Amino acid sequence: MRVTLINSQVLDGNNVVPPLGLMYVAAMLEKAGHTVQCFDADPEYHDTIISEIKEFKPELIGLGFLTVGYQRAFNMMKKLKKELPGVPCCCGGVHTTVKPIETMNEFGADFIVVGEGEATMVEVCEKLGKGEGLKGVTGVMYREDGKIIDNGRRELIEDLDTIPFPARHLIDMTPYLKPPGIIRGYATENQTTIVTSRGCPYRCIYCGSHNIFGRKTRRRSVKNVVDEIEFLHKTYGIKGIYYCDDTFTLNQRWVREYCEDLMSRNMGIVWAGQSRVDQTDEDLMRLMKKSGLVQLDFGVESGSPKILKVLGKGGHGDRTDQIKASFNLCKKLDIRTLATFIIGNPEETREDIEQSFQVAKDIQADYTAFYFLTPYPGTDIYDMAIKNGWLDPNIPFSEVWAHRQPELPLMAITFSKEELRDIRKKMQNHFFRKNYLTRTGNVNFYSILMAIAMKNPLIFFTAIGKWMRTGRLDYVVETLNAEYWRIKKYAA
Repeated sequence: MRVTLINSQVLDGNNVVPPLGLMYVAAMLEKAGHTVQCFDADPEYHDTIISEIKEFKPELIGLGFLTVGYQRAFNMMKKLKKELPGVPCCCGGVHTTVKPIETMNEFGADFIVVGEGEATMVEVCEKLGKGEGLKGVTGVMYREDGKIIDNGRRELIEDLDTIPFPARHLIDMTPYLKPPGIIRGYATENQTTIVTSRGCPYRCIYCGSHNIFGRKTRRRSVKNVVDEIEFLHKTYGIKGIYYCDDTFTLNQRWVREYCEDLMSRNMGIVWAGQSRVDQTDEDLMRLMKKSGLVQLDFGVESGSPKILKVLGKGGHGDRTDQIKASFNLCKKLDIRTLATFIIGNPEETREDIEQSFQVAKDIQADYTAFYFLTPYPGTDIYDMAIKNGWLDPNIPFSEVWAHRQPELPLMAITFSKEELRDIRKKMQNHFFRKNYLTRTGNVNFYSILMAIAMKNPLIFFTAIGKWMRTGRLDYVVETLNAEYWRIKKYAA
């Protein structure tokens, strides 16, 4: 079959990375003998997408999106249905998985894919290619005689090595490889992303990844991962890797083997990923540093032991001591750090927020970010918010669900939305200089942003307007950075 796959992209700061999930599905389809077309596109800016799809003449279209990309994906589906009325369309992704009936009804999709999509889409194409229906295809919900039929969830893929490397060749990788790259504050060219595992055993109330990948962690073999790095190094000249795993350091024996294999191949790769403050063993960290580790990202989330427990982040003993010890160790080993904090949590008081602010100042991460608690569908906090009336159920799914850049939070629990906006402004501005102005290695990137501001005064004044409305200095950098991404990707 000829299959078009589309990721509905929405810019959120500089968090723009290749759509690995979609490209994994594409790789599996190609392996099964199908011809695939891929788009990672912001439908509002990629105005040629429909004509390119028409020219390809697909027999099936798949549309993936996150909650923040819901409205743009919805608009895209309307165009697809109008311009290619005879082509079946399906939806997939985490939002579709946690809101299946709503997605089918609102999008008018012919069917949806629930959970991991690789094996499901291969079977779907096999059935449709033979002119058969979707009866019995697990992982699918479809329409039959006006009714929605649920075939149930498909079992998760146990051996991740059976999935081919993402089909990066189906998109233009060039824009993704230009600086600043995904490693915050480490602005170099030729960085990209890899996933080594699926599934997370932790139960943070704001995370919904388990809806797709489950609670049990499945991991690719070390050889499979380092083979992919070697392929990327030879094919794209990759110099830096960011691991998108929920927790890269979860299996320390695996990490040790990975470091040894990576060093043995002498590629000179630098890398970064996400860890937890209770997983920073000094011997392991030294080995990681030796193998090319340049930065670890930590979801600190709060400096209040009470709030950490509310968020599902509480561990044994005083976690704030673990937080400080982990960041001190990173400083000792010269490993850069990124720390994220969440405000607007249940039961949160001024004292709790001040504790977070103080911990942030104490640990002095290389990059510090404060986000509003965002109740994404499929998370425990979403269910709590609906049950307790914290969230207006009529707020449409759209860009306002972005957790990084909204001017106001979606919900107010113990503070008003305006109070949370002002609290975030105070704390984020405190770290502006350290986040953006002390990185001598990023002079080239900031000169590019200045050039954009001069060439695109409307964008510059939009950024200034956001700054004046919210008082947050980082809005200027983030807005110009988003425009820089659009220029990289869409200005031909």
